[in-house]
Amino acid sequence: MAKKGFDLDSYKKTVEVNNVEKKPEKFIVLDECLQSVIGIPGVPLGHITQVYGKSDTGKTSLLFHTAAQAQKQGVLPVFLMTEGKVDWRRAEKMGVNVGECILNEDCNYLEEAFTFIDKIVSDVSMGELPMDVIILWDSIGSLPSKDEVKSNDDGTTEKKPSMMRAAKAIRENMRIVQRKINVTRNVSYPKSVGLMVLNQAYTQPPSFIGGMSKLVPYGGDAVWYAASAVWKMSGKGKLSAKKDGMDFDFALVSKLSVEKNHISDLAMAGEFVITADAFLPNEPSAVKKYKDSHRDMWGEAQITATEAPEMLDA
Repeated sequence: MAKKGFDLDSYKKTVEVNNVEKKPEKFIVLDECLQSVIGIPGVPLGHITQVYGKSDTGKTSLLFHTAAQAQKQGVLPVFLMTEGKVDWRRAEKMGVNVGECILNEDCNYLEEAFTFIDKIVSDVSMGELPMDVIILWDSIGSLPSKDEVKSNDDGTTEKKPSMMRAAKAIRENMRIVQRKINVTRNVSYPKSVGLMVLNQAYTQPPSFIGGMSKLVPYGGDAVWYAASAVWKMSGKGKLSAKKDGMDFDFALVSKLSVEKNHISDLAMAGEFVITADAFLPNEPSAVKKYKDSHRDMWGEAQITATEAPEMLDA
């Protein structure tokens, strides 16, 4: 119980405690079929978002879609592409103006990637880059730490006898990056920076006989703890079209599950369809409309589905 005559405001001055004024939250609004699933108004700026899942589940498509939506809303996309297999033509199909982005495909180690992120955030904070920014990293699980490898004089690379070096590098650097990105939400910072990190995943065996295996992202828990939002992507099947006796895939059915949400606390999940140029609701009418819009290309193609029988009526 406080003493009589105690003045809390006066005490705060003695310990130099000041309330930090925050900007209104900023989000990159996504397509409606995604907005209905993620539980927040979009990809948040001033926060870290992790998207993880196995290959061919739609993670990079989501990255490109986020970039395209960012440009429409006056936010600068900064791509950090470290897998060495980016298809910029696909990005353009998804609506990205590649010429109006910052592109970095030249990081070979985790430490270099984090240094690049630090540079971007610092330049925004200092006014050298006077724009709201979303940094899009594909993917953090693709890079080794410098401590993991040895470069020989003949150009070959050896794996060092080390364990968990990548996880350590991610943990040590992510603490710094998280702090620098989060404080861009303060009123004292001219613009805001968000970070979307794509991560590969693997199936972790059960810890005991009869237990359940689970899908976990690479690099330990460092990104998970730093992120305000974590989304898991799962492939549910593919949609194909048959024309003149030939089959071709034209869409992926994917599921997004919200596994962490420290912004609105909602945990949701839902499915949608990803084509080469759009995100669609997982509804027959939406797929039919898309097929009709591509009739000049496909003619009277018949849609078939693999592991997505609800779409066969499209």
